[in-house]
Amino acid sequence: MEKKINCIAYYLGQFHSIPENDRFWGEGFTEWHNVARARPLYPGHVQPKLPGRFGFYDLRCTETLLAQINYALEIGINAFCYWHYWFAGKRLLHRPLDDMLKLAHPRFRFILGWANETWTGVWHGAANKIIAEQRYGGKELADHAALLSSYINSGQYFNINGRFPLVIYKPRQIPNAAEYLSELRNHIRYLTGANLYLIGNWSPGRNSEFSDPALYGLDAAVITPCAAYFRSSLLSAAYRILWRKLTNFGIGPEIRAYKSVISTLDRGMRSVSGVSHATVVTGWDNTPRSGRRGLVLAGYNHTSFERAARSALAIERSNAEPILFVKSWNEWAEGNTIEPLFDERWSAGTTLRKVLQDE
Repeated sequence: MEKKINCIAYYLGQFHSIPENDRFWGEGFTEWHNVARARPLYPGHVQPKLPGRFGFYDLRCTETLLAQINYALEIGINAFCYWHYWFAGKRLLHRPLDDMLKLAHPRFRFILGWANETWTGVWHGAANKIIAEQRYGGKELADHAALLSSYINSGQYFNINGRFPLVIYKPRQIPNAAEYLSELRNHIRYLTGANLYLIGNWSPGRNSEFSDPALYGLDAAVITPCAAYFRSSLLSAAYRILWRKLTNFGIGPEIRAYKSVISTLDRGMRSVSGVSHATVVTGWDNTPRSGRRGLVLAGYNHTSFERAARSALAIERSNAEPILFVKSWNEWAEGNTIEPLFDERWSAGTTLRKVLQDE
């Protein structure tokens, strides 16, 4: 009997205005402002890419939330991994998730992905502009555990054999991560009786790679294969320094082949001891946010996406509890979305559904 594949899509709540964004970027700012102002930067570059089926939505609209849930279920996605912005007691962009829970949809499930880093304007070329600072401490941990426990107790938190996944972005940034996360587990077990399944996000780069999840108190890694990956740390550093210098002269964006995500995923998963989970990438072009400092994965189409999805599924099946991550549901300003585009010639959602059904 084949193992059931659980399919979880990253979900961004940055499509409604909040005071922090109003203050730093202008009243009413959402990711749609970046999407709409995007322009082609080289011959053949397709921008802007505009939303289709759901339009330029506002995530304060419950009709949109319900439509998203139903479409996710239609194409085979079991749960959203909702990006969770927690900054030592300060929460941001949480309203859409809380409103989804109020809908009480009988099949809606979610997990949380802690966006664990100081929130700056780096993607907009304003790295020194701090919007919310990430800090850690005893009270912060206890308050965070209480909040996470309330979500687990909602009855709609997705679990796998009684374990509740929590994705952690940049786990190496947590001071004494193994000790911190062990204490977080204990707090939540005390408050709910639940066991966390801690998954650290791994991506190419000096600060985002790790070989052994257990050293950081994690149960597993999830491989995000978008950036260029080199086995040599020196070559990796040289490559990034080169691109930083080129963009200073107005050269860019960086362009690589979308098909590279297949080899990067395979090599990334092999580099991690213990359990690692696969990610299928739904395109990438973050020039709406970053302009010539951005990255474009060229050659993303029906054929290349289907090949990447099948490859990721094949790798993921080796895990005892398979979880295929989809990056992403609605990262429109990064050009990775499984939501339908306007005037699209093919549907990533339909392709994913076919691949999942074939499996």
